[in-house]
Amino acid sequence: MKVVVYLVMALLSGSAFAYPGATSVGQDPALERFIHLSKPQDLGSVTLVGPEGEPIALEQFKGQPVMINLWATWCPPCVRELPSLARFRDEFEARGLKVVPIAIDRDPQVVQPFLESLSLPEFETWYDSINAMGEIVPTDLVPATFILDEQGRLVAFVRSFVDWDNPAVRKVMEGYLPTAGEAQGQP
Repeated sequence: MKVVVYLVMALLSGSAFAYPGATSVGQDPALERFIHLSKPQDLGSVTLVGPEGEPIALEQFKGQPVMINLWATWCPPCVRELPSLARFRDEFEARGLKVVPIAIDRDPQVVQPFLESLSLPEFETWYDSINAMGEIVPTDLVPATFILDEQGRLVAFVRSFVDWDNPAVRKVMEGYLPTAGEAQGQP
């Protein structure tokens, strides 16, 4: 009976503790669902489609911390998140964090016109219309953001809308920059 109670509690709390050693990063409402793993998790590599239609293996990003953001044109929270993600990307890529937005729409042809309709014509995105990312991380909920360390290991994730302009969020993300928290990739 206790197992059933724990299972129900886990399901009701979402997938926040889906990875071994997961703990909540902070109490700020914007960070309630941001999970830092106490032990980095190895991920396999998958091949995505790059902004110009070229195949790109996820392992090509090894050597730098990476933030992967899964989004879709049909997802209202994703659409709401995109402008702040674009601003975040401009600042944090200049500081050493590779930001890789990945559109998961089945038809990649709808993505660029959609971005243009949001006044984000320069927003560079990758594509995963076959759910390749689903082989290495949960993809049943978007938006979803996964933070990888320099070795390509998963160190943190958040599976919901994030306001990337929020100073508390930015402060946590500074811990994943190459010059800070290099030993464990944590804030």
